[in-house]
Amino acid sequence: MVGVIGPRVRGTRQVRGSVGTVAVFTVCAMAGAALTGSVVGLLGAAVQAFAGRQTLAAAVGAVGCVLLLADLRMRTPTLRRQTCSTWYRERGERTAWALWGFDLGLGFSTIRLSSLYWLMVLFVAAFVSPLLAPVVLAFYGLGLGLALLGAVVAQSRSASSASPGLGLLRAAGSVRVASVAFVGVLSIAIVFTIGAPWS
Repeated sequence: MVGVIGPRVRGTRQVRGSVGTVAVFTVCAMAGAALTGSVVGLLGAAVQAFAGRQTLAAAVGAVGCVLLLADLRMRTPTLRRQTCSTWYRERGERTAWALWGFDLGLGFSTIRLSSLYWLMVLFVAAFVSPLLAPVVLAFYGLGLGLALLGAVVAQSRSASSASPGLGLLRAAGSVRVASVAFVGVLSIAIVFTIGAPWS
């Protein structure tokens, strides 16, 4: 999202049309996430019909541990792609924010800092009703919108003239460490609470 925030704030740190722009971004991010959730729900219906809850929990926890190892080796499964930075210039502000929101909301189409997103998708596929999967994933899109709002508000109140993208880059390392730690804890918790023989 670093490249997305840059055009959002003027050099004087005045937020341009914040409510409308953040709203467009958030709604489109939720739409993209819900679309991914629909596909995950369809795949999840087949998986849930094929295997029991305990088996699925053990599988999700085991895959989560593998993803944790990949993260620790800095080999997070991800596409090496950022959302298109030229949309703002080529398509105009409102269209660009809609496209950025939808693209980022899809989740899988841009680079991931950690495997937390993949673990969430696996969890939804394994345990969430296919009808509710788009709703659950839509909250991921809502989270992106709130992150954008928080970054824009923080930059507009900052006394620094630095680019808002720099602040996000500095935060990215901390976010990654927290996400990797959460992947590890959650994966182990799934194995020992749902996937264990005694559960």
